Amino acid sequence: MTVLDRRGFLKASGAYALAIGISASVAPLLGGCGSRSPLRELQDMGGRMVSLASKMSRVFCTNPIGTVDVYCLAPDLLAGWNFKPAGTAQDFIPEEYLLMPSLGVWMGAGNTPNPEEIAKQDPDALLCFWTVDENGTSMCDEITRETAMPTLLVDYDLRSTPAMYRFLGQLLERPERAEQLAEYGEDKIKFIEGIVAKIPENERKSIYLAQSTGGLTTDPVGSMHVTDALELIGVRNVADLPGTVGQGMGMPTVNIEQIVTWNPDAVLVSEYAMSDYQTSDLYGEITADDRWKHVPAVAEGRVFSIPMVPFSWFGRPPSVMRFLGCLMMLKLLYPDYAGDLDIREEARVFYQLFLDHALTESELEALLVNTGL
Repeated sequence: MTVLDRRGFLKASGAYALAIGISASVAPLLGGCGSRSPLRELQDMGGRMVSLASKMSRVFCTNPIGTVDVYCLAPDLLAGWNFKPAGTAQDFIPEEYLLMPSLGVWMGAGNTPNPEEIAKQDPDALLCFWTVDENGTSMCDEITRETAMPTLLVDYDLRSTPAMYRFLGQLLERPERAEQLAEYGEDKIKFIEGIVAKIPENERKSIYLAQSTGGLTTDPVGSMHVTDALELIGVRNVADLPGTVGQGMGMPTVNIEQIVTWNPDAVLVSEYAMSDYQTSDLYGEITADDRWKHVPAVAEGRVFSIPMVPFSWFGRPPSVMRFLGCLMMLKLLYPDYAGDLDIREEARVFYQLFLDHALTESELEALLVNTGL
């Protein structure tokens, strides 16, 4: 392997940019990315071969899924947030990391950050947490063309958590820490599968995921935000909408009449941040709205908020925090099979291991408000 100095790296990078069709005006941005030496070839989790600096000093994740997962492993290696944690979420993040810049997000819906701003943070690579398929590969290739920065595809699927952390552990040279998180993932997947295996098919439950203003925006069957986790815990998503299956992004709008017809066993409420100082009360909106009373689950009190601090326990983003959301739903939906599950202890263990945060009793109680637990 040839060892290059910074000038040699940039020269080689410019040639690479021209080879993959990046314009001359964009190619110089490589000066802010991956400028260390020597180079190495690495296969990402999608099987793509990517040229990288041999040592990763800083990375930027192209969407919040990766940002949360990498934050849990090596927050000091993040070049920035996609969106800064807001409100009470900031209480769980050390000040030094809150100072990181917000650099935007690629989410496949026309949202594209400014490559120049990312390049100023001098990341060695971009990490794209997405589906390991043609869609994920295409997204990574497109981001590489837009930025001239090496971009690696990382499997976001909750069931791939052990492999994901072992991959990141080698990439970021944090193998021991990564192995701790990978082993946690293995243990929880095995634990969850053990519970689900005991549940007869005719006892499997269903949910509707309420989001945004009024709760009539959802993630349907096929949405990458919920599908893999719901499959893991044996729960059906009632929002099976023709034309949206497999689209990945979700967020179509439905109406109360559809939800009544679907008759979910429970309604999960995903709150949303309005600003640093104001958050939503979607749970309050739904439980106070007479229209929602026509949904049997709401009329019977089976409405459960998803904890959102510092990151969502379920769905947005679909990060490693979903292990807590999955455990929570097992406890709520299958009490006869998950009766011994202690969510409070699970949360304490998770927050300490993944977030380096010792939950206080008051924090824990605040997290579990309106969760049904």
